[in-house]
Amino acid sequence: MKVAFCIRPEYDNPLGGDAIQMLKTKEYLVKEFNISIEIVTDSNEISKKYDIVHVFNFSTYKISKKFIQKAIELKIPVVSSPIYWDYSYASTAKLFHLLPCLNYLDEFTIGFFRKIVLLCGHFFTKPVVVSSAFKKNAKWMFDKSTFIAPNSLEEAKLLLKCLKVENSKKIRVVYNATDKINSQANVDEDMFHKKYGLPKDYILQVGRIEYCKNQLNLLFALRNNPEIPIIFVGKVWDIWYYKRLKKIADKRGNVFFIDAVPHNDINTFYKYAKLHVLLSLRESPGLVNIEALANDCPIVISDKRFLPVETYFANQPYVVNPLNINEIKAVVLKAYYNKKNLAPFDFEKFSWDNVANQTYNIYKEILE
Repeated sequence: MKVAFCIRPEYDNPLGGDAIQMLKTKEYLVKEFNISIEIVTDSNEISKKYDIVHVFNFSTYKISKKFIQKAIELKIPVVSSPIYWDYSYASTAKLFHLLPCLNYLDEFTIGFFRKIVLLCGHFFTKPVVVSSAFKKNAKWMFDKSTFIAPNSLEEAKLLLKCLKVENSKKIRVVYNATDKINSQANVDEDMFHKKYGLPKDYILQVGRIEYCKNQLNLLFALRNNPEIPIIFVGKVWDIWYYKRLKKIADKRGNVFFIDAVPHNDINTFYKYAKLHVLLSLRESPGLVNIEALANDCPIVISDKRFLPVETYFANQPYVVNPLNINEIKAVVLKAYYNKKNLAPFDFEKFSWDNVANQTYNIYKEILE
């Protein structure tokens, strides 16, 4: 069996969730099932030598659509991993930047912004992922795919609602996953803290510095608790957002920004954190949440409007409205000062081995 894994050019710059999902799925499919897989970033590279074309990410629809068009032309079956969620909250970034007086997001503000964004999307092509053009092209890609492989049932329902599809027999859920980490950290705790010059008992967030990750609300919620160290590990993706974040961080104190660390050290950051907090406005499901749990680090996450809580985190105790500052403060402080007891997480279910198995079963269903 020969499969083309189709994704945006320069998928490794940045290495986003779509690329990680693709690369890890490829790694485990090759290892477990000896499938021949090639990464394709140009639709002209697709030929009849492939038995299946697997397309990743509907949000890059201008590119993804070309892959599917080429596959149809060559009569090759298509599997699509849409990696979709409600983009309307995260698409309000430009409106937020127009109001530099805002130090945090609340329900009223983002609700007002969403109305504007959705109205613009209805009449114009921007913001792209809430536009009529996106919905039209996503519907076309959905219709032309043999199977659709969302990361959760919640994602499937949101996608069907967005595309105004009542039901579909094309849906085959394929989870997102992480590698289970050895519980023994490779780096001694004291050596780790000395290496990076960091305090102990810190709150961690791993991820790009940008509006969608909602770091401002965490910082603003804990602005009067400077005794608690906060560490952000990730590249600055939105310089204007970073400047606003840094201003509050400097005023508060005890906030650390680390641009990039060796991949092996990321697990150590999780290992020695009191908890990992991600108040994101959109995740599906947020690999860093699973990675934190794999490193025995408790998590605080956004509610079900923003990620598939029911599929991945139904038994996690710290789920919060990321737009309610008082609730964020209460939940984060409770999690921080509670004994580090982890709720069970099914790492077998959300393992790359299982992802490979789910994906292989889809391929078998097509070719049998």
